[in-house]
Amino acid sequence: MLCRSIAAVSAIVTVCLPSAGLASAPAALGPLDRAATATAQAVAGAAEQLGPAPASPTIDAVALTGCDVEVLQKLASSDRTVMQWIIVSVPQSAATAGTLSIATVRSGRWVCALSSTVAQVGRQGVRPILQRRSGDDTTPAGIFPLGVVSTPQGPISFFGNSADPGALGTYRRVQRGDCYGANPNTPGYGHWRVDTRTCTGDDELLANNVQAYEHAALIGANTEPNVSGDAPGEIAYAAAIFLHRTTYASGNVPKPTSGCVSIPHDQLVTALRSIDPALNPRFAIGTRSDLFATPSRSGLPVR
Repeated sequence: MLCRSIAAVSAIVTVCLPSAGLASAPAALGPLDRAATATAQAVAGAAEQLGPAPASPTIDAVALTGCDVEVLQKLASSDRTVMQWIIVSVPQSAATAGTLSIATVRSGRWVCALSSTVAQVGRQGVRPILQRRSGDDTTPAGIFPLGVVSTPQGPISFFGNSADPGALGTYRRVQRGDCYGANPNTPGYGHWRVDTRTCTGDDELLANNVQAYEHAALIGANTEPNVSGDAPGEIAYAAAIFLHRTTYASGNVPKPTSGCVSIPHDQLVTALRSIDPALNPRFAIGTRSDLFATPSRSGLPVR
């Protein structure tokens, strides 16, 4: 029996309690001498379906007449978030010409929005982006998003010296001084600026290419926000890689590009009216065998 004295208002009252009624400090834990064991077997809860799994868009050869169905099947299975593929295929890496087609998801199935058309690429062919360097006259090979660049008008993916043909995104009509930076290891490399004075060297004063840049879409090979080559010591992989209009030498012979992809006027207008930023579009560029082997998200290292 333990007793405690409690001060009352006018007297001291002694209260006695059983020892068991008082809390005592827990005994110190000793070292573990055996492995922990479960007291009951774990049982999985009931599976809950939060919503129906989205069905993959149908690949129908008839709806895809004019597009390469086999390549599209490979690309579509590699990244199911992409609802539009702009496929640029060349017969071999040294080729300066190939084909371009656009496959798009409409009403739950893939359709050929632009049938295969002749496309010109770099005068030195195509080369994987990580092996490429600015000025080597090759077109970057790989999988690229639709490019976005900041301009005084705001972010854009489409531009041209002619009026907007009906592009499905913001279009900038080229203005005096619009310059796309392409001088490696300078702050302007891979960026748009308005500059009538120092747009020199490899920089492109867009108004000077009236025919080629009648209309254009940006191919997202080394574009904002992470442009490699706009600071000293960085690798300058690519700048000013566009889909634009084909230009011609004497005799109406199509000219290869310095690294862009070009197609004829009518097909270019159709392309700008088809490429939809809301569909998470991707450019797939390379030989046909490359397109079968290219990882779904090839690109540059993130700095």
